[in-house]
Amino acid sequence: MADTKQPPHPFRIAVLLPPALQLLDASPVDLFGMLTAEYLKACRLPAPLIASAIDISIIYVGESGPGTIAECTANAGLRITHSLDDKAAQPGNLDLILLPGPDPLAIPSHAVRAFVRGHAEAGSTVMTVCTGIFTAGHSGVLLGKRATGPRAILSDLKNKFPAAANWEDKRWVHDGNLWTSGGITNGQDMVAAFIKEKWPGPASEVVCAIADVGDRGVEYGSSQAAQGVWWIFQILRAWLRGLARR
Repeated sequence: MADTKQPPHPFRIAVLLPPALQLLDASPVDLFGMLTAEYLKACRLPAPLIASAIDISIIYVGESGPGTIAECTANAGLRITHSLDDKAAQPGNLDLILLPGPDPLAIPSHAVRAFVRGHAEAGSTVMTVCTGIFTAGHSGVLLGKRATGPRAILSDLKNKFPAAANWEDKRWVHDGNLWTSGGITNGQDMVAAFIKEKWPGPASEVVCAIADVGDRGVEYGSSQAAQGVWWIFQILRAWLRGLARR
């Protein structure tokens, strides 16, 4: 349901950063940052649009604590601002936690699992991007929920986390306070859908237009079988090119 009243505090978001992650997995958080008056002013938008801005606060949480860096792909890094134990990061003090994708083979620590589970139980929105679904699954927040993840490994996810009610081949799935997305930039599709649902109106529409996101529907444009054929074709092309270089 859309929010129509001015909340008593900013909409509070935490990005839970694993030690290493895909840089693009964390990028959807920028859509939230673009909703703020500071960003809309920087874009020199008309005053009525700036007045429709959403008050957002964003922190970056990690086990290694403030001032440390979460290593990202593309030789980048994201600075951690808060530890798991900081007051601002405790259940009840956050409205949404975003889980970008870690190494899918990594098992999150007990502290990380308790952090995610605590926020889910407190009613915070939990969002996963790509392999961030593994963090959610290990934390026990998929029980009885519809969910999705990278479509190439949906069958593996079904076997690994059978507690989920159903695994769906979609760009994103929303079930209660859980939002899950497929691979990498599907996280942007998911957040675009979230902000349009939560804050319908000029701010969300303008931000999605500026970022050029939100036009792809929840359904993929091709079936999993068609995707499988596409992958086989690309592998064959690579093999043939390799032969030609010999």
